[in-house]
Amino acid sequence: MKVDAMKAPVSHSKDPDLQKVPQALMRAAEKARQLAAQTGTPFISRPPRAEAKKVK
Repeated sequence: MKVDAMKAPVSHSKDPDLQKVPQALMRAAEKARQLAAQTGTPFISRPPRAEAKKVK
């Protein structure tokens, strides 16, 4: 099965830096949640794209 390069997740990339992007985004999101909680700032997020597709 051939995977379209434009639709393949970055975690499947041959580039080691791109493979680490999902984990880096999760760390950044957690830090943003913590900062929002500490400062009393609302934190707004949306469901991951996979979940959004299930709802439709």
